[in-house]
Parts: sequence; structure tokens; C-alpha cells
Amino acid sequence: MKRLAILFLSVLVLFCGCDVTGTSKSALPPMFCATAQIEFDDMVYEAVVERYADSQWRVEFLAPDAVKGLIFTVEGDEIEISFNGLHFTFDTEKFPVGSVVSMLTKSIDRIVPTELSVVEGETTDFASGEIDGMSFALTLDKNGIPLTLELGDSGMKITFAEFEIITVGE
Repeated sequence: MKRLAILFLSVLVLFCGCDVTGTSKSALPPMFCATAQIEFDDMVYEAVVERYADSQWRVEFLAPDAVKGLIFTVEGDEIEISFNGLHFTFDTEKFPVGSVVSMLTKSIDRIVPTELSVVEGETTDFASGEIDGMSFALTLDKNGIPLTLELGDSGMKITFAEFEIITVGE
């Protein structure tokens, strides 16, 4: 009887025991505002990135000088590009798929609704995976705030600074 009880307890611990991998479920916040450094195609951009919901974004470039002041506002199927008082609006399907803003917004829109397995580290936490054929690696601080997002297939790396989660009513 003792052996049966020990076997039962061993099986119980094995199947119901603690999470030995140190993972937890987490996701990118659905609404946020951040300053970001975006490395893509041998260029480094700085931008203020705001996400309000799926396919609802505002991205304002701060650097380099060639794109400084360029603002992209994405509202579902429409995108408005404004610069120095000029405004152009067109269908997002006509927006170049390989552009910095398109890659940034579409990639994060695909990651946000996904529950991620976050592996806890000593100073930062980490999540990686693949969604719809797109690989990604996300580094978070100990409070769950994103520090970097690397989109492996495209070669884009986003380093977040001044990351602020937006709550409803702000």
C-alpha cells in the first residue's frame, strides 16, 4: 500500500507540480505610447509610437532628419501621412508591405492578442515564438514593460524607451 501511495504522489507531483520552467503567461499591452529606436534595412529611426487598438496607430518620426516630422496615422483600412501641413490619405492595402511603419504596426498587431510564455531571467524576462510564420523575440523588464522586440524574419529591431501603458479613460 505504501508503494502505491508513493507512486500516486509521484505521479500527482509530476503532472500537477510547480512550473519548473519559470514561465508565465503574459502579453504585450493593447494600448501604449513609447519612444522607440527602430533598426531596419541598415537605417536607424527614432519615433514616438502610439497604439490605441488593432490597426489604430500614430507614428511620428523624430530622426533621422530626412524623415523628422513625418506622421503616420493608421485607422483601420486607411492611413494618413502628414508632413509640414500636407496630408495624404489612402487605403492601407496600397501601403508598401516592406515599409518601416507597415512592418512595425502589423507585427505588433499580430503579437498583442497572443498569450506569450515568458521565461523569467535574473534581470529581464524573455518571450519568443512564431506567429503566422513571423518569428519574434521580446525582452521585458521585471515589471512586464517591453524593452526590445526583434522581428527575426524582417531583421527589424525595436528598442523601447519611455514606455507607457495607456488605460481606458486617459
